[in-house]
Amino acid sequence: MTTPRPEGRVVAGHQPHYCPWLGYVDKIASVDVFCQIDVIPFDPQLFQHRNRIRAGNAAGEEWLVVPIVAKSGDQLIVDVEIDNRVPWREQHWERIESSYAHAPYFKDYAPFLGDLYRRDWRRLVDLNEYMLQGLLDFLGVETRLVRASALGVRLGDGNVLVDVCRALGITNYLSGAGGNCPHLDESALGGAGIAHRVQRFTHPVYPQLHGAFMPRMAVVDLLFNCGPEAARVIRPTG
Repeated sequence: MTTPRPEGRVVAGHQPHYCPWLGYVDKIASVDVFCQIDVIPFDPQLFQHRNRIRAGNAAGEEWLVVPIVAKSGDQLIVDVEIDNRVPWREQHWERIESSYAHAPYFKDYAPFLGDLYRRDWRRLVDLNEYMLQGLLDFLGVETRLVRASALGVRLGDGNVLVDVCRALGITNYLSGAGGNCPHLDESALGGAGIAHRVQRFTHPVYPQLHGAFMPRMAVVDLLFNCGPEAARVIRPTG
């Protein structure tokens, strides 16, 4: 099941994710503009700097975690710096190669990821956006990406999502299927004349290495296993 499009342009927003999962990509593919909400506090318990891949170990999965420079007090996502004293780029690439070197389409996407992990990254938002745009290009998703910080949206000025919609001149907002965004205020959206819809996403099952299927892996898992069919796997009726 995929999300139907209303009349007019649609925007969605979410915190930037590292190496995002399929539901995140489906949300982006469901709208015209996707806003990376980088003006809220960084939460190390979420997916802003980490995600999962399949692995041939007993757990069946492995976390890829980008280390960050810890600072006192809350950091906004836009300000988070990567701790490059840790050799995380080499570690992540080694784990990806170890898990997927024998996947059917590994060689199709390895050059992009290999290059990404050879680059120097200072800010987490820059890494996440570059990776996301590359993955969307592979999947044929043409949704425009913007950042809340670049739109001049600031936490505390009003409702963040209303401010994003107003900055873009869009009156249709799509929220995620989980519905647990603390900044989602339907009364604020309605009061601003913004129609609210909820994402519909059913996680697909697809061929996967390393045993029984495990959902909610990073989308690179799907790309390595399904190649050019990956877009249709995520959005079969899109």
